[in-house]
Amino acid sequence: MNDERSTLALDVQPIAWRLLLIIAGVQVLLHVLTNGNYGIFRDEYYYLACADRLAWGYVDHPSFSIWVLALWKAVFGQSVHSIRILPTLSGGALIVLAGAIAARLGGGRWAQLFAGIGTGIGGSVMVMTGFYSMNCFDLLVWSGAFFLLIRIAREADGRWWPWLGLLLGVGLFNKIGILVFGLAMVIGLVLTRHRRHFMDKRLYIGGATAMLFLLPYVLWNVANSWPTREFIDNAKQYKISAMSPLEFLSVNVLDANPVTVPLWVGGLLWLLIARRAKPYRIIGLMVIVSWVFFVFQKSKPYYFAASFPAMIAAGGVAWERWTGSRRWKWARWAMVVNLALGLTIVLPMTLPILTPQNLDAFQKRLGIAPVAAEVGHTSTLPQHFSDRLGWQNLARVVGEVHEDLAPADRSNAIILGRNYGHSGALEYWSSKHDLPPVYGRHNNYWLWGPPPMDEETVVIAINFEVEDLADFFDEVIVAGVAETPWAQESHLEILVCKGIKHPIDEVWDEVKIFI
Repeated sequence: MNDERSTLALDVQPIAWRLLLIIAGVQVLLHVLTNGNYGIFRDEYYYLACADRLAWGYVDHPSFSIWVLALWKAVFGQSVHSIRILPTLSGGALIVLAGAIAARLGGGRWAQLFAGIGTGIGGSVMVMTGFYSMNCFDLLVWSGAFFLLIRIAREADGRWWPWLGLLLGVGLFNKIGILVFGLAMVIGLVLTRHRRHFMDKRLYIGGATAMLFLLPYVLWNVANSWPTREFIDNAKQYKISAMSPLEFLSVNVLDANPVTVPLWVGGLLWLLIARRAKPYRIIGLMVIVSWVFFVFQKSKPYYFAASFPAMIAAGGVAWERWTGSRRWKWARWAMVVNLALGLTIVLPMTLPILTPQNLDAFQKRLGIAPVAAEVGHTSTLPQHFSDRLGWQNLARVVGEVHEDLAPADRSNAIILGRNYGHSGALEYWSSKHDLPPVYGRHNNYWLWGPPPMDEETVVIAINFEVEDLADFFDEVIVAGVAETPWAQESHLEILVCKGIKHPIDEVWDEVKIFI
């Protein structure tokens, strides 16, 4: 065993820092130059609202990303450019980490070049590092965890289990989806020679450390009647579009960028069958287990994107080895050209470098239509673009409706958003457009309610059905419409409601929506 470990350790290559930092710098620059072109994303408005109300948990996510955002905006403000610095830097760090994984697998400069570029041009990576959310940190946690697990597998050294547990704990405090990594790892340990680690108490110390980070979120859920469980059940049933395994895989191919298929497929095969990759068989098995889990749990395809950097890094190593002879050196340059062409194709689809009109025309020329990951997606633009449009226009129209109210009604007005996009955006723009207090019924906005209401309160409701509100108010009228071409919600009706029929405490449960 010691001889085998020594041989494997000699295979580790130095990290090509300068090369990887150049690739990372290019991606960071692309984000910095385009981040403000379309505006703030729907979820970003919601996260900013959460950051103003710090807690140990939220209906749809744990607290880590929110606490980081609260600290960041307290120092640097909450402009669109400011809040996107952290995801931008995460994207650059992910590229370097992918190269480091390739080096740990024995890959030299070419392998690290392929890993860095292949990861950087991934559609999901570019999208998820283009706006603030928990996902940019989740990508780093998965890749960092793969890096540590590769080290454990290579050296058969259990000293790294507590460190892996610490990293996974931070990941759980950020997004509970990291539980899939843990499940896949346990199955991978059982199915490979690494099962001997079950005799190492440091494995259990790492596992206990990870779960300790989840405890505050569990206790928060207990105190609030398990809203996250309700959220997950509703999302599976009503929100996430149903996909067959083949459809799921086809979206994965697009998410990773089709030109990277030779890298990540080659990497997965290398991990599973190559003799020199035998210590890393666990990584390949974990990727397969994760994919199967996501498919049959009706998850969104981009959840699997966190596995691509490790596969692409392995593919970089395999490609470097397969093209090692002089007669095949040309294939290395061919791969670089292939990846460069892939960047030019995916760039308009992932970063807002085109106007909505030109992007729509570009999609049609390529014969590409946006994949509806959620029920109700109707815009001709991908959702990561369409959900950045129209929010300030909504605030402007709501401000006009509020201004047109009689003075007595104006002083008693509140706003009620149908979803957290409405509520979050109007709260963000409230000072600029002189809006009344904003409330909502969606996810944590419902927990932050109910709003103070009596018979004198006038409710400015956003995009509810008139018939639905008629059950709660004596008078409901459509007072304005916010229309924004290309937006995810391009036609938003602004309703003014008067004369609430029942005390708000009695009806607040009826309007709740966790999804």
